[in-house]
Amino acid sequence: MRAPPAEQIAALAQLSSPLGAFNTPFNTTIGVIACDAALSPAACRRIAIAAHDGLARTIRPAHTPLDGDTVFALATGAVAVPPEAGVPAALSPETQLVTAVGAAAADCLARAVLAGVLNAQPVAGIPTYRDMFPGAFGS
Repeated sequence: MRAPPAEQIAALAQLSSPLGAFNTPFNTTIGVIACDAALSPAACRRIAIAAHDGLARTIRPAHTPLDGDTVFALATGAVAVPPEAGVPAALSPETQLVTAVGAAAADCLARAVLAGVLNAQPVAGIPTYRDMFPGAFGS
């Protein structure tokens, strides 16, 4: 994969928006983060919040007032993870685990969005990235 040729970028810039002067896109991205660790509902909420970083890494603009971007997180509880030793009393014993899982969730969601964009198929006449920028892909 490479940067799209300048002429393809220029051609896209010349297209008119079906929204006319109100050229704000309506986009919603929904994601699910699932893990097998035993986590509390509060930990799952925090992981879902952290996973939103993955959307912000791959979608421009993300989280606009017209978006319904949502990430759900769930934990099956199949794997009990003992709390780290020495966690200060003011912190949840899940803090280090939630930090690590949240960072991994953001990375995974970013990769999932990118894979979705690159592998999308056109629907209802709406072109995909691959349709708009074929020069970005090897021949």
